[in-house]
Amino acid sequence: MTTTFSFAQSENVDSYLKNLESSGQSSKLSNLKHLLYDLQSSVYSFSGQTKVYGEKPTSLFTDINSLNSLNTAVSLKSDIEIATIKIETSTDLNKSIDLNSFSNFENLKYILIISNIQTNPAVINNLIKNDTSKYVLLYKISIGG
Repeated sequence: MTTTFSFAQSENVDSYLKNLESSGQSSKLSNLKHLLYDLQSSVYSFSGQTKVYGEKPTSLFTDINSLNSLNTAVSLKSDIEIATIKIETSTDLNKSIDLNSFSNFENLKYILIISNIQTNPAVINNLIKNDTSKYVLLYKISIGG
């Protein structure tokens, strides 16, 4: 399998976790599981509204329509390690996920794209623009969940 660097490659979150486990990267695995599954201080930025829950938030939740305003809408960026982007309608698949939107999030390691509509990994990968390989890109297709 040949990897090209002109296209972003996101990986299924469950597969990525299994790969970390099988390759013995336990500290990375436990950190990511903590970010994904444990209660975190978080920032929610949707439709021009930004709410912060807790101190020193490590998680950011947003949607594809709010990406362009993240650098100005979110003031507590320094501790964010994971950003979750929701895709909720089929028109969202016509937009792009510009990773430059996260340029001021200095500790961001993971970007998780959750699609609540039927799609496939190739479509999700085509949404991603300006990938610098700075982040681990993950996706989950979660229909009816």
